[in-house]
Amino acid sequence: MENQAEIARFEGTRLLYEEGGTTNTCDATFLISTLLVFVAKGDGHISALETGKMLEIVSSQLGAGSAEALQHLSSAVMTLADDKDIALKLRKIGQGLSAQETERVFDLMLEIAAVDDDLDSGESNAIKFAGQILGLSQNRIYSALRALASK
Repeated sequence: MENQAEIARFEGTRLLYEEGGTTNTCDATFLISTLLVFVAKGDGHISALETGKMLEIVSSQLGAGSAEALQHLSSAVMTLADDKDIALKLRKIGQGLSAQETERVFDLMLEIAAVDDDLDSGESNAIKFAGQILGLSQNRIYSALRALASK
């Protein structure tokens, strides 16, 4: 049986993943942008600080220009609002990421949650859910939440 880490992987800013026996590709910014927006709006709204940080992350970490970063984040907002199966799709994409890639994505979400120095219970729940989507252990997720709460 093929190893999941070999099935989903980053190649530059492209993410290759298997679904239904076919290898698909999407822009890695889809996964990352959608999870960042999900965590940012966990408390019911996206603050200006969170928006700025998300734009910075998508621009610097993924090599997108400002307009392109804004487009990715806007698309993520619409996807979260319109796609009932988004959690399942993100789970399928994130399932096969290497441990290093998973940690990279999770750390970016933690940066968003920490940007306004106020870890709301909704954001905590969003981080838990996003961590589960990424296949992280409960121990890893709760350790990160404890570290955020103590800052």
